[in-house]
Amino acid sequence: MQFVREFFELNLFHVLTHWQHENVPRITDFSCLLFIERGQPALPGPVDFVLRPDELIRIQRAVVEVRAWHGDRFYPSIIEASPILGHVALPGTKELAESVLGSPEFATILVVSDLSNAPKYRSRSLELLRGYGIDHVLEFSTLLRDVLNRLSPHGNYAPSQTLQTMRLLKRYNFISNQQLEFRFPGQAFLPELSTDVDTAPPEDVESGEE
Repeated sequence: MQFVREFFELNLFHVLTHWQHENVPRITDFSCLLFIERGQPALPGPVDFVLRPDELIRIQRAVVEVRAWHGDRFYPSIIEASPILGHVALPGTKELAESVLGSPEFATILVVSDLSNAPKYRSRSLELLRGYGIDHVLEFSTLLRDVLNRLSPHGNYAPSQTLQTMRLLKRYNFISNQQLEFRFPGQAFLPELSTDVDTAPPEDVESGEE
């Protein structure tokens, strides 16, 4: 949650809290929610369902739910078995977001670990998430790469322990070319892996299917 918050702050969003809002609906789970608003007017233009960092300038405000689940890749079977993923688009969540943001005009964003690269599974996963009424999905790998790209190895991010640690990893060459590849002493850098959806690795097969 803290890392996602800092990602949006680096992209010039104010991250709002809801603690002071007593007269809002009591929803079952608000611990994974963030409420964000851009300080300047958003630029016009379309925004893809799978968000890219360069598209954030077209979003004025949003309620964000973080369901990273880093041990899992979001295959259709996981999404079908996890209706909690649609929590961010529920009427109670939207009512809370409208109260915190002070406007009925906002997007709903779900942060997940990552989606399958296999076209069949990826398209089905996106179809299921759209079916929950979610406006946008943001993959954690995309978010992490954007933050790494923004950090200078010679900058000072001391107020944030997370950013300062990442800066030091870049400074001492433990992160190469912002590809999220970590090198240990005596170990060569791993080759870059393509993230194109039409070049899925052979092991990218949903559990229980060949």
